[in-house]
Amino acid sequence: MSTPHQLRRPATAEAINHAFELLNLKAKRNVDLSQFTTYKVGGSAALHMVVSSIDDLYLVSAVLAEVDLPILVIGRGSNLLISDSGFKGLALTIGGLADYVDLPNRDEDPEVEPIALFGGSVALPVAARQSVARGLTGFEWGVGVPGSVGGAVRMNAGGHGSDMASSLTSVRMFHLRRGLEAHVNAVDLGLRFRGSALDDHHVVLSATVDLEWSKSPEASEAELQEVVRWRRENQPGGQNAGSVFVNPEPGKVSAGAVIDELGMRGMRIGSAQVSEKHANFIQADVGGSAQDVVALMAEVRRRVRDERGYVLRSEIRLVGFEDETDPEIVDLINKESEVGVSTIRLEQVFDKSLTANETTDGTIPVSVLNGEVVRIIDSEVSDEVLEELRDAFGRDATRDVTRNIQRDSTSGVERDATIVPIQPAERVVIVDDDLRIVTDDDFPADTMSQSVHRAPTSTRIAIFDDESLTTGEDDSAEGAVIIDGTAWTELSFARRVINGTKKMFTMRGVNRRKQLLVVGGSLVASVVFVLIILASPLVAVRNIDVEGAKYANATLIETVSKSLRGRSVLTVDTNAAQKLLETDPWIESVRIKTYLPSRAVIEINERVPVAWFLGVDNQGRVIDQDGRVLAVVNGRPTEYMLIDGIGPNLIAGAMASESYKAAAQLAMSLPDEIRPVVKNMGVNGPNQVTMTLLTGAVVKFGEPVDLRNKLVNVVVILRRQDINQIAGIDVSSGTPVVSSP
Repeated sequence: MSTPHQLRRPATAEAINHAFELLNLKAKRNVDLSQFTTYKVGGSAALHMVVSSIDDLYLVSAVLAEVDLPILVIGRGSNLLISDSGFKGLALTIGGLADYVDLPNRDEDPEVEPIALFGGSVALPVAARQSVARGLTGFEWGVGVPGSVGGAVRMNAGGHGSDMASSLTSVRMFHLRRGLEAHVNAVDLGLRFRGSALDDHHVVLSATVDLEWSKSPEASEAELQEVVRWRRENQPGGQNAGSVFVNPEPGKVSAGAVIDELGMRGMRIGSAQVSEKHANFIQADVGGSAQDVVALMAEVRRRVRDERGYVLRSEIRLVGFEDETDPEIVDLINKESEVGVSTIRLEQVFDKSLTANETTDGTIPVSVLNGEVVRIIDSEVSDEVLEELRDAFGRDATRDVTRNIQRDSTSGVERDATIVPIQPAERVVIVDDDLRIVTDDDFPADTMSQSVHRAPTSTRIAIFDDESLTTGEDDSAEGAVIIDGTAWTELSFARRVINGTKKMFTMRGVNRRKQLLVVGGSLVASVVFVLIILASPLVAVRNIDVEGAKYANATLIETVSKSLRGRSVLTVDTNAAQKLLETDPWIESVRIKTYLPSRAVIEINERVPVAWFLGVDNQGRVIDQDGRVLAVVNGRPTEYMLIDGIGPNLIAGAMASESYKAAAQLAMSLPDEIRPVVKNMGVNGPNQVTMTLLTGAVVKFGEPVDLRNKLVNVVVILRRQDINQIAGIDVSSGTPVVSSP
């Protein structure tokens, strides 16, 4: 088991080759990592892979179980320094897998708790701005930290009087070296000032934070702006990774102040310099060297230790410096091991997760239905029980339940793998009879009642003696009626009714005028009865269910609902209500159905948001695949693909031009393998569509025609060539032209 900040030796060439083969072309060789860091210096990774799904994480885990390979998970690279010699292992960047924001909406539910869910790849400034825009407070500090949510959890990032630990309640995490997912409470993360128990094999998929509803949204927005203003005035731009050293005495002594007091502001070694603006920042020159940065860090740390007695701890993750021989740099890299209770506690969470996966609740053997097969998840099912199961399922020898003993690669413990019958099962067998759900069969009918159980499909046959029915013979005659072969002599009342009916219809001298009056009166009474029912509040709409509404205007829906309430479910005008709802740009179609006695259901089919662009008024326009503007927003809806370029000031419901429509359709059509490397779409000029990759390469689609074939050409090129060796792709003419850097 590796530990936080513990160095793993570089992988051998043989291990790298083996891992490359196992990753099955999902990884690339010798990828420049400087592009993924804010320092913009350093070497390449022996292997690099963009993770775009949970399946990718399980693939990496399987490879690590077979190959001894160092692993590096890169977030937004804002606290990372890669050595000039690079990283001799597998570097991972997380794609759209964890790039989502789920915020509560008090307009929809006034009682909703102020709990937010952020994907691990979400930038902290984005999380801060979106939470404030939703009326939440407590995360404003994040706008001043350029890292990702996952990275912020790992280092317990913070600033302006707060940090992740102050609001974090739990995370969803993947353990790369054990191939396990787990829900981990914040108390089990070992959070401390600018640190935690997390290591490189821990991938933060999401973080749940407990915030508060803002009493003054304007005050929260002002706090955001103040954090941004302070950062611009007090922190340098350019190539750096933020604060280099952790404050030696948090809240009392700052690292920047100590460095400044020793006169090291502006000190330079080669291409690296202590910032003139903030002494705890080290700047790297364009085209500079990672070796110069780490050498300057070591020198600053040595002087602070020698002259002030503080042993500064680096906030920067130093990767690939294992072969360093300078003792000062070695001392800087090989920090004191932080393995302790928090590390062990975190691993125990995954141990519990493993146990929970072996049996549903860790203790009770149960059988579950998965699709059409039965899986018996119980490591202690005996051979006798399995034999009983074979008999119960009625299978022959070719359909036996089999056992598969496997040894866990981490713990070395033997356990049964999931036991699956070869053919689909027809029923579920519950192993433990004590857990069997009580059924009606457990409570037989009262034996004193003379009821007889009959099959539900049995037919009751009645045989009548016509002569006895018509002649009025004694009611006690035997054999008059037989039902299911059982004599039934208690039909005197039935026979009287039948005889009376026959006599009534065979009577002579029936007054036909009276019959007509009776029929006419019945019709009038029926009409009056129907009118009374229609006017009765018993069939008035009282309960209205709304289905499918996520973005639609809640006020409009409530207005329509009020117009339906109190109307008869039999006569209410649903067409007018449907047309009114369809005036909402988010709503594509509506169907309203009514049910007796008092229920109506509004089924809403919403349009799907695909992309967004910025108008001249600096407001975002969210559009669907048809180019329809669904909403105009003040913030930046980063959950959708950006269409770069300043667009028109369209109102909600308006249609964007063909070029924006084409860009939106391209964004929606991107294959999963390509989407993680796409930065944004673009509209260049009046009728030119482009796409920008994360590497900065621009793909020119030209006019919005024949886009399908153009996209196919781009996908083929990106599959066959190293994206880092592509400066641009031009498919505007239909024939792809690739330019190299």
